[in-house]
Amino acid sequence: MTQFQVLDIQELIHLAPDRVWELLTDWVAAPQWMPGVDSMEPEQLTSPGALLDYRSGAHERQLLIKELREGHAVTLSSGGGDINVLYGYELLAESGQTRVRLTISVEAAEELREEVGELVAAIADSEAATLKSLRSYAESAP
Repeated sequence: MTQFQVLDIQELIHLAPDRVWELLTDWVAAPQWMPGVDSMEPEQLTSPGALLDYRSGAHERQLLIKELREGHAVTLSSGGGDINVLYGYELLAESGQTRVRLTISVEAAEELREEVGELVAAIADSEAATLKSLRSYAESAP
């Protein structure tokens, strides 16, 4: 598998890290800030290996919680087989506020290198405002 970097962005959210973590991992509320997600439901508690079922348009899909550092970082994995997309969220405390970093990468079989270019561009375009949406949602959440 070859890994292709898609996006590496950051956003400062004017809330404490524990509150941002709570909102980030409220999977049922994810459609309020996560692009392309119409509904989401966890199959288990937030833990490594847990599955998140989500609907995007007419498609039902799953995200896997691949890695978790409670309160600090979570990596979600989508796909499988020859192509896998990894979404990494990391929270960093900054003067009582939270800097959130989102890194997205695509893992693909070497023979799919040519096809991955279009996928990488489409993901980068659709996810570019994700953290701005998260900030807007988090700062207005009750």
